[in-house]
Amino acid sequence: MLSRFYDAQVWCQSKLFPPPPKGAFPPIWLTTRKPPYGLLARGGELTEESLLLAYSKGVFPFTDRGSVNWWSCDPRMVLFPEKMKFNRRFRQQLRSDRFSVTFDTAFEQVVNACAERESTWLNPERIAICNALHEKGYSHSVEVWSQEGLLVGGVFGTDMGKILIGESSFHREPSASKIAIVTLACHLQHWGYHAFDIGGYQAYCEAMGFENIPRKEYLAWLKKGTTDGRKTGKWRVDPGVDVAAWKPGEPGSQVARRDDI
Repeated sequence: MLSRFYDAQVWCQSKLFPPPPKGAFPPIWLTTRKPPYGLLARGGELTEESLLLAYSKGVFPFTDRGSVNWWSCDPRMVLFPEKMKFNRRFRQQLRSDRFSVTFDTAFEQVVNACAERESTWLNPERIAICNALHEKGYSHSVEVWSQEGLLVGGVFGTDMGKILIGESSFHREPSASKIAIVTLACHLQHWGYHAFDIGGYQAYCEAMGFENIPRKEYLAWLKKGTTDGRKTGKWRVDPGVDVAAWKPGEPGSQVARRDDI
């Protein structure tokens, strides 16, 4: 019933996007002044271009039985790297040789692993778009490997220019996804990124320092990020960064001493 209600909506002007050509993106916009649960629209076409356009406006698309639902969460959950939290015990895990971490070496494997769930928005069409954006240098992955060389955790997201839009993560061993997130956040601070966005609220991320901020504030950060420019090319773990030594509230603390590199 709710789906039929949304499908019955008519085209209307949106403050987020200019008027669309007939039959093209953006989709059918809801006419409600305060969209339920952040849902802005239903329908339209999901492409590489429309996905990047949506991300630049703070909108996140989810696929549902063939249709695309376009969401803009309010509040938005983000991590400012200087507010990352992890304890001494976890720092010891970072120092051990139990796991190794890479960037952008197994993007497709990470995305496919994230999709291995009973219910997922990562359908084949969306996965194809993710892979295409990775090839163009927009989307990036973090891989966590076991000592046996098995992929046991990871996260991937899309770079909008000093704001990283986190899309999904997975783990096959305890702490593997957290290691991916902390390593990523450490590098984001090192590279001068403002925030790591994960959209809606996630309880386990709150314990790591992620926080809810109003959508209006998030959009201001997003606008600032997109004008600062993104880190181009394939990402690589910086050998000069010591994640285990990182004190998030002290930018630069992750830079390893020259004799440690």
